[in-house]
Amino acid sequence: MKVAKWSAMVVLSALLLAVPAGAQQLKFKLANAGPADPSDRTVIAVEIFSNYVLTKTNGTIKVDAFHASQLGNEKEILEGLKLGTIEFGTITTGPIPTLFKPIMVFDIPYLFPNAYVAWEVLDGDFGQELMEKMRSETGVRALAVSENGYRHFMTGKKEIKSPADLKGLKIRTMENPAHMKMVEALGASPTPIAFGELYMALQQGVVDGAELPITLVNNMKFYEVQKFLVLDGHLYNPLIMFVNDRVWKGLSEEQRLAVFEGAQLFKIAQRALSERQVQTGLENVKKNGMKVYVPNAEEMKQFKELSQPAVLEYLKKEIGEEWVAKVVKAVKEMEEKQKKMVM
Repeated sequence: MKVAKWSAMVVLSALLLAVPAGAQQLKFKLANAGPADPSDRTVIAVEIFSNYVLTKTNGTIKVDAFHASQLGNEKEILEGLKLGTIEFGTITTGPIPTLFKPIMVFDIPYLFPNAYVAWEVLDGDFGQELMEKMRSETGVRALAVSENGYRHFMTGKKEIKSPADLKGLKIRTMENPAHMKMVEALGASPTPIAFGELYMALQQGVVDGAELPITLVNNMKFYEVQKFLVLDGHLYNPLIMFVNDRVWKGLSEEQRLAVFEGAQLFKIAQRALSERQVQTGLENVKKNGMKVYVPNAEEMKQFKELSQPAVLEYLKKEIGEEWVAKVVKAVKEMEEKQKKMVM
């Protein structure tokens, strides 16, 4: 371990000494609200980004990462990115509607049938147009769109296979109107509870279940207080790497290219590691007694047809029909592309 640490220090020192004479090293902060666990997907991907940028810029840019909400929660990170007090940040879409409402298109339930379609849409024309609109309105520039993963329903006493099984249950949601309307449309009672209070609420039966990504179900050991998990994937939650636009414009063309390339490596690594953590998470929750159910095509159709209309109606009023129509069209085009690839 001492040898490894010494080697790392030698490499870092060599890079810093390699800064061209007269060139000032720029030091930036990258904030992440997620866990600081060295094995975490985002921690690893951020390290890849930081190391690549340091090397590619010949030591002229150093990005220091601050995980586990050291610089604030996601809302505070977003505010820092807008003000420029935080130069880089990785956050989910959760707090973004306070600055940019169209991001709520990702609250459409059962929008993306699989990760391939989601990635194609996010990386394609629609994703680029949405992120450019956000940059022009907020001064916060997206460098890469990765993922926080799909959200699924878990329950304590009743197995969920179709929407009919949710009827009458109290399901914890975030305090997000679109999420609450989705749960309501599926016949359950949406019950917002702070995440820090959720374990006890499930343990005490305050709510009958919740909806979360598999990584959180596993990492927070919710399998200790919940028995069933249905892989319905009702919401796909992006994780976006942002940079303050003034900071970006202050970089040289070569530095911007290095940062952009590093962000793409972050995206690729984080997506792959995210899927791996989902797989290992599923294995572990099963090992700890959770029963996992995968809905068939007919059951998924029921989930989608019951929940989408109510949320689409709400979002059209909140963000306008144009953005909703654009994302629905983009998803349809990518689904068609996928079908052709497997024919």
